[in-house]
Amino acid sequence: MTVIGTRGSELALWQTHYIQGRLGGEAAGITTEIIKTSGDRLLDIPLQNQLDKGFFTKELEVALADRRVDVAVHSLKDLPTQMPPGLVLAAVPERADVGDVLFVHRDRVDLSRRLPVVAGARVGTASMRRSALLQHVDPEAKPEFLRGNVPTRLNKAKTGELDAVLLARAGVSRLGLDWGDLVVFDLDPQWWLPAAAQGALGIQARADDPERLRLLATVHHAPSAHAVALERGLLRRLEGGCHSAFGALGRVDASGVATLRAGLTDAAGAWHAIEVVGDPEQLIERAYEALQTVLAGKSHPARLDTSEAQWATPARPWS
Repeated sequence: MTVIGTRGSELALWQTHYIQGRLGGEAAGITTEIIKTSGDRLLDIPLQNQLDKGFFTKELEVALADRRVDVAVHSLKDLPTQMPPGLVLAAVPERADVGDVLFVHRDRVDLSRRLPVVAGARVGTASMRRSALLQHVDPEAKPEFLRGNVPTRLNKAKTGELDAVLLARAGVSRLGLDWGDLVVFDLDPQWWLPAAAQGALGIQARADDPERLRLLATVHHAPSAHAVALERGLLRRLEGGCHSAFGALGRVDASGVATLRAGLTDAAGAWHAIEVVGDPEQLIERAYEALQTVLAGKSHPARLDTSEAQWATPARPWS
């Protein structure tokens, strides 16, 4: 028998049941156990500076280390880049959509503006990154603190309590939610950079458990793992006193050439983005150096000019 530990949110359960099915389901002895995390209990504090502390993952990791569960399924963007002793990131399944989506109340849409919401719109998000990008694209917009599960967040825009909300496309798509008459816009992840590893799942196991490691290898997707390794590698390189908003998008093509886009806020809260291309082994350090250069106010060939970017497009069909 293999016990998968999971958070109890609707999205976490969807993700866990998906992996459970990929591994053979209950017929193959794959069961689940819900573990409540700090992120599930403390719903009234912002997420900023919490993810590096394992806000959504620590209790699951403790249960795994204590052998109360055998596997833990996480949203990989929530998982700290440093693994606890004895635990490993055993598998990264094929990544879902990486981008963010803007859900706008039907009466608050303004297609004449760079971001298609009325001037001074109240836009719900709990993410430092989304808040920083929102202010970068539309300085008149007002980020509003927003926690709770995905349906709760969507409802804030449906009722008009907020003019719009920002959510990850992957989460809404996985849950198959009905957003009613909200007007939906995809935000191009090439410019509106996602969180590191957004859209990917991370499956942890114990390093001394070869049986589960072999089992989890059956759901591992190497291209997705290579891309998120770039994003998380740069995040780890920036950590240690750095609590800026951060976004990244990595890709490794069939020939082995890697591309890494990344963005970060400076001390004044201004957003800066860069792009580096080349050997994956050198890309993280090159991206780190480029970010440090632009944050220092110096010119750099890797700097991205986002002034003319088309940030929002009507949403693609949802599967």
